[in-house]
Amino acid sequence: MIRAQGITKRYGELTVLEGLCLTVEPGELVSILGESGSGKSTLLRIIAGLEEADAGRLLLGGKPPAPEPGKRGVSMTFQEPALWNHMTVEDNILYGCPLRGRQQRREQAALLAGRLGIGELLKRYPYEISGGQAKRAALARAIACRKSVLLLDEPFANLDEKSKAIAMEAVRQCCAGMTVLLVTHSREEAECLSQKRYQLERGRLYG
Repeated sequence: MIRAQGITKRYGELTVLEGLCLTVEPGELVSILGESGSGKSTLLRIIAGLEEADAGRLLLGGKPPAPEPGKRGVSMTFQEPALWNHMTVEDNILYGCPLRGRQQRREQAALLAGRLGIGELLKRYPYEISGGQAKRAALARAIACRKSVLLLDEPFANLDEKSKAIAMEAVRQCCAGMTVLLVTHSREEAECLSQKRYQLERGRLYG
Protein backbone atom coordinates (compact mmCIF):
# COMPACT_ATOMS: atom_id res chain seq x y z
CA MET A 1 0.00 0.00 0.00
CA ILE A 2 1.09 3.58 -0.71
CA ARG A 3 -0.34 6.45 1.30
CA ALA A 4 0.83 10.00 0.71
CA GLN A 5 -0.63 12.73 2.90
CA GLY A 6 -0.02 16.42 2.28
CA ILE A 7 3.14 15.89 0.22
CA THR A 8 4.76 19.18 -0.76
CA LYS A 9 7.94 19.66 -2.77
CA ARG A 10 9.58 22.90 -3.79
CA TYR A 11 12.64 23.73 -5.85
CA GLY A 12 13.53 27.24 -4.78
CA GLU A 13 10.44 29.36 -5.42
CA LEU A 14 8.86 26.74 -7.69
CA THR A 15 6.26 24.55 -5.97
CA VAL A 16 6.07 21.23 -7.81
CA LEU A 17 3.79 19.33 -5.42
CA GLU A 18 1.44 21.07 -2.99
CA GLY A 19 -0.40 19.18 -0.27
CA LEU A 20 -0.74 16.10 -2.48
CA CYS A 21 -2.74 13.19 -1.09
CA LEU A 22 -2.85 9.74 -2.67
CA THR A 23 -3.74 6.20 -1.59
CA VAL A 24 -2.92 3.09 -3.61
CA GLU A 25 -4.34 -0.03 -2.01
CA PRO A 26 -2.48 -3.37 -2.01
CA GLY A 27 -2.72 -5.02 -5.43
CA GLU A 28 -4.08 -1.94 -7.18
CA LEU A 29 -2.71 -0.44 -10.38
CA VAL A 30 -3.28 3.31 -10.23
CA SER A 31 -2.25 5.80 -12.88
CA ILE A 32 -1.44 9.50 -12.70
CA LEU A 33 -1.84 11.56 -15.85
CA GLY A 34 -0.11 14.86 -16.38
CA GLU A 35 1.86 16.99 -18.77
CA SER A 36 5.66 17.08 -18.79
CA GLY A 37 6.91 19.03 -15.81
CA SER A 38 3.74 18.52 -13.78
CA GLY A 39 5.58 16.73 -10.96
CA LYS A 40 4.78 13.12 -11.80
CA SER A 41 8.40 11.92 -11.72
CA THR A 42 9.09 13.93 -8.58
CA LEU A 43 6.29 12.11 -6.77
CA LEU A 44 7.69 8.72 -7.77
CA ARG A 45 11.19 9.72 -6.67
CA ILE A 46 9.86 10.77 -3.28
CA ILE A 47 8.07 7.44 -2.85
CA ALA A 48 11.21 5.58 -3.92
CA GLY A 49 13.35 7.55 -1.48
CA LEU A 50 15.44 9.27 -4.14
CA GLU A 51 14.20 12.70 -3.06
CA GLU A 52 12.75 14.10 0.16
CA ALA A 53 9.46 15.93 0.45
CA ASP A 54 9.55 19.33 2.11
CA ALA A 55 6.34 18.54 3.99
CA GLY A 56 3.82 15.75 4.35
CA ARG A 57 3.77 12.13 5.39
CA LEU A 58 4.44 8.97 3.41
CA LEU A 59 3.49 5.42 4.44
CA LEU A 60 4.44 2.22 2.62
CA GLY A 61 2.70 -0.92 3.77
CA GLY A 62 1.18 1.07 6.61
CA LYS A 63 4.55 2.13 8.02
CA PRO A 64 6.95 5.04 7.55
CA PRO A 65 9.44 3.98 4.87
CA ALA A 66 13.07 3.21 5.56
CA PRO A 67 15.40 6.14 4.83
CA GLU A 68 17.48 4.01 2.44
CA PRO A 69 15.86 3.53 -0.99
CA GLY A 70 17.06 -0.08 -1.18
CA LYS A 71 15.15 -1.02 1.97
CA ARG A 72 11.76 0.39 0.99
CA GLY A 73 10.44 -2.64 -0.87
CA VAL A 74 10.07 -0.51 -4.00
CA SER A 75 11.30 -0.97 -7.57
CA MET A 76 11.10 1.71 -10.21
CA THR A 77 11.58 2.32 -13.90
CA PHE A 78 12.90 5.67 -15.05
CA GLN A 79 12.15 7.63 -18.20
CA GLU A 80 15.63 6.67 -19.39
CA PRO A 81 16.41 2.93 -19.15
CA ALA A 82 19.56 3.35 -16.95
CA LEU A 83 20.97 -0.08 -17.78
CA TRP A 84 24.51 -1.12 -16.82
CA ASN A 85 26.57 -1.07 -20.02
CA HIS A 86 29.12 -3.59 -18.75
CA MET A 87 26.39 -6.18 -18.11
CA THR A 88 24.38 -8.23 -20.59
CA VAL A 89 20.65 -7.67 -20.96
CA GLU A 90 20.12 -10.88 -18.99
CA ASP A 91 22.34 -9.72 -16.12
CA ASN A 92 20.66 -6.33 -16.12
CA ILE A 93 17.24 -7.96 -15.81
CA LEU A 94 18.45 -10.13 -12.93
CA TYR A 95 20.13 -7.28 -11.06
CA GLY A 96 18.25 -7.18 -7.76
CA CYS A 97 16.27 -10.35 -8.48
CA PRO A 98 15.83 -12.25 -5.17
CA LEU A 99 15.95 -15.71 -6.73
CA ARG A 100 19.14 -17.58 -5.78
CA GLY A 101 19.27 -20.68 -7.95
CA ARG A 102 21.16 -20.10 -11.19
CA GLN A 103 18.63 -22.02 -13.29
CA GLN A 104 15.70 -20.26 -11.63
CA ARG A 105 17.24 -16.87 -12.33
CA ARG A 106 17.90 -17.66 -15.98
CA GLU A 107 14.35 -18.97 -16.40
CA GLN A 108 12.99 -15.79 -14.82
CA ALA A 109 15.01 -13.59 -17.18
CA ALA A 110 13.93 -15.66 -20.19
CA LEU A 111 10.26 -15.53 -19.13
CA LEU A 112 10.17 -11.76 -18.67
CA ALA A 113 12.24 -11.04 -21.76
CA GLY A 114 10.01 -13.31 -23.82
CA ARG A 115 6.85 -11.59 -22.63
CA LEU A 116 8.38 -8.23 -23.48
CA GLY A 117 9.48 -9.33 -26.94
CA ILE A 118 13.24 -9.15 -26.28
CA GLY A 119 13.96 -12.83 -25.65
CA GLU A 120 16.60 -12.96 -28.38
CA LEU A 121 18.59 -10.11 -26.81
CA LEU A 122 19.57 -11.66 -23.47
CA LYS A 123 23.26 -12.10 -24.33
CA ARG A 124 23.67 -8.67 -25.88
CA TYR A 125 24.87 -5.53 -24.13
CA PRO A 126 22.84 -2.31 -23.78
CA TYR A 127 24.95 -0.52 -26.39
CA GLU A 128 24.03 -3.24 -28.89
CA ILE A 129 20.26 -2.77 -28.66
CA SER A 130 17.82 0.02 -29.51
CA GLY A 131 16.40 2.54 -27.08
CA GLY A 132 12.99 0.88 -27.16
CA GLN A 133 14.51 -2.52 -26.46
CA ALA A 134 16.51 -1.04 -23.58
CA LYS A 135 13.31 0.44 -22.18
CA ARG A 136 11.68 -2.97 -22.16
CA ALA A 137 14.75 -4.54 -20.55
CA ALA A 138 14.55 -1.94 -17.77
CA LEU A 139 10.87 -2.78 -17.28
CA ALA A 140 11.75 -6.48 -17.04
CA ARG A 141 14.41 -5.65 -14.44
CA ALA A 142 11.94 -3.71 -12.29
CA ILE A 143 9.43 -6.57 -12.40
CA ALA A 144 12.09 -9.19 -11.68
CA CYS A 145 12.98 -7.48 -8.40
CA ARG A 146 9.67 -8.79 -7.03
CA LYS A 147 9.14 -5.83 -4.73
CA SER A 148 5.74 -5.19 -3.20
CA VAL A 149 5.52 -1.74 -4.83
CA LEU A 150 6.33 -1.00 -8.47
CA LEU A 151 6.69 2.58 -9.73
CA LEU A 152 6.53 3.07 -13.50
CA ASP A 153 7.71 6.39 -14.92
CA GLU A 154 6.47 6.68 -18.52
CA PRO A 155 7.40 3.03 -19.21
CA PHE A 156 5.86 2.97 -22.70
CA ALA A 157 7.03 6.36 -23.96
CA ASN A 158 8.84 6.32 -27.32
CA LEU A 159 7.86 2.70 -28.04
CA ASP A 160 6.30 1.91 -31.40
CA GLU A 161 2.70 0.73 -31.32
CA LYS A 162 3.56 -2.98 -31.53
CA SER A 163 6.20 -2.78 -28.78
CA LYS A 164 3.89 -0.69 -26.61
CA ALA A 165 1.09 -3.26 -26.91
CA ILE A 166 3.51 -6.06 -25.97
CA ALA A 167 4.87 -4.12 -22.98
CA MET A 168 1.40 -3.18 -21.72
CA GLU A 169 0.24 -6.78 -21.92
CA ALA A 170 3.37 -7.87 -20.02
CA VAL A 171 2.56 -5.41 -17.24
CA ARG A 172 -1.00 -6.68 -17.12
CA GLN A 173 0.16 -10.31 -16.83
CA CYS A 174 3.30 -10.01 -14.72
CA CYS A 175 2.22 -7.35 -12.25
CA ALA A 176 -1.06 -8.91 -11.15
CA GLY A 177 -1.24 -8.69 -7.37
CA MET A 178 1.47 -6.03 -7.12
CA THR A 179 0.86 -2.48 -5.95
CA VAL A 180 1.65 -0.42 -9.04
CA LEU A 181 1.74 3.35 -9.58
CA LEU A 182 1.99 4.33 -13.23
CA VAL A 183 2.66 7.88 -14.38
CA THR A 184 1.99 8.71 -18.01
CA HIS A 185 0.86 11.46 -20.34
CA SER A 186 -1.25 8.95 -22.30
CA ARG A 187 -4.91 8.61 -21.35
CA GLU A 188 -5.10 5.49 -23.51
CA GLU A 189 -2.43 3.75 -21.42
CA ALA A 190 -4.06 4.81 -18.17
CA GLU A 191 -7.53 3.66 -19.20
CA CYS A 192 -6.23 0.36 -20.54
CA LEU A 193 -4.25 -0.65 -17.46
CA SER A 194 -5.44 1.04 -14.30
CA GLN A 195 -8.34 0.64 -11.92
CA LYS A 196 -8.12 4.26 -10.76
CA ARG A 197 -6.87 7.35 -12.59
CA TYR A 198 -5.86 10.78 -11.39
CA GLN A 199 -4.82 14.02 -13.08
CA LEU A 200 -1.87 15.96 -11.69
CA GLU A 201 -2.18 19.70 -12.28
CA ARG A 202 -0.39 22.55 -10.53
CA GLY A 203 0.94 20.19 -7.91
CA ARG A 204 -2.43 18.72 -6.93
CA LEU A 205 -4.24 15.49 -7.79
CA TYR A 206 -7.74 15.45 -9.22
CA GLY A 207 -9.81 12.28 -9.47
